[in-house]
Amino acid sequence: MSEQPSRTILANIVSEIMAEHPTDAYRRAMAAATPRKLWQARPGDCVVMLAPCTPAFRDYVAEVVGLDVDRVEIVAPPEVRGVHALEVAADLGATERIAERPELKPFVLDGPVLEFGRRTGVRVLPYTRLPEDGTLDALRLINTKDGFRRTAAGLGLPVADGGFAGTAAELAAALVEFLTDRPAAIIKTNRGSNGFGNTVIRSNGPESVEQQVLDAVAGQPTRDCGWVYEEFLPFTATPSMELEIDDRGATDFYSCDQRTVNNAWTGMVTPAAEGPHHEQLRGAAEAIGGWLHGQGYRGIYDVDCGVYDGGYVVTEANVRRTGGTYLEELARRLRPGDSPVHWRADVRIGPDGLDFAGAAAKLASAGLADPAADARAVLTADTRAVDGKWRYLVVGREDGAVAEVERQLEQILGIG
Repeated sequence: MSEQPSRTILANIVSEIMAEHPTDAYRRAMAAATPRKLWQARPGDCVVMLAPCTPAFRDYVAEVVGLDVDRVEIVAPPEVRGVHALEVAADLGATERIAERPELKPFVLDGPVLEFGRRTGVRVLPYTRLPEDGTLDALRLINTKDGFRRTAAGLGLPVADGGFAGTAAELAAALVEFLTDRPAAIIKTNRGSNGFGNTVIRSNGPESVEQQVLDAVAGQPTRDCGWVYEEFLPFTATPSMELEIDDRGATDFYSCDQRTVNNAWTGMVTPAAEGPHHEQLRGAAEAIGGWLHGQGYRGIYDVDCGVYDGGYVVTEANVRRTGGTYLEELARRLRPGDSPVHWRADVRIGPDGLDFAGAAAKLASAGLADPAADARAVLTADTRAVDGKWRYLVVGREDGAVAEVERQLEQILGIG
């Protein structure tokens, strides 16, 4: 078997495609978990992170997947940095070493990545040839809430009632009228991810609609981006369909039911339960995939959906690798014979008193790390010192076994 080309795995999760004018808190939150990119590495690769990779996590990845981490070049700053990953590489003197590797695997295709590929000749995965500027323009459009709504509606897909406002004053005025016959609306920063900028505005709240809107946007950057507002529907499920596009078109990658806290994503249960609209949701995701394929996009994307009694809507597309992409890849690596693989993942704040190495040892002593068991638990990132959170994956043969191991993990980590 021929040796695979060495790659640079680029954690460019702080990107203009992800969020426009993000707050420092958002940048830090996104950057903190980027050492998890080490799960994607193989010997000979380089991984560019936005936060330190702790020795405990490095050794843990080596143990869990049998990776020779001494053969992986880790480019990581001494402290969390909420900037583009190519800036981190440049500051650490690693740009030339990245350019020497034949392949670059970014988190998302963005302007700096496309320029780097053109300047150096490095292949930007998974493209067989670099896309044109029009592809990047399409990604900028569909990775906004308003751009997605307009694209989805143009394809005949159902979206929630709502609209777009360019300024806070326009948003407040629009919501006053919109909520005259609706109990609530959700407002979303037009370009944002992972719940950044999402707030529910209620018609019968303790404060006026105008004041609720002003309070909601007070801490957000107000330049250029604008907001989308939508009817706040009583969702009974929030499934997501993730697909992969190559030169031939889009194919299924995995599906999940999303877990959210305060309308922000925290985790998922995979595969998604097949409710009455399951095939329609798949069809909607495929329609978006057809549009993306025609725009020249290649790679992972997902389409998030909301199901309610009597119908469904599509809510957004994340045209990039997602928080679940590496988890599905890792789950398949840990359970190579399962199809589909069953897993649950989440991010939870836990009490003080237990560090990463101690938690890993406790899970192992409880039998939750046994690769031969029906289900096993894996800690996916070491961010305790940064945000106090546990990030985990539980993967197994079937959902019942996965749920039971998750229950035990919650007790051990004190997050139940």
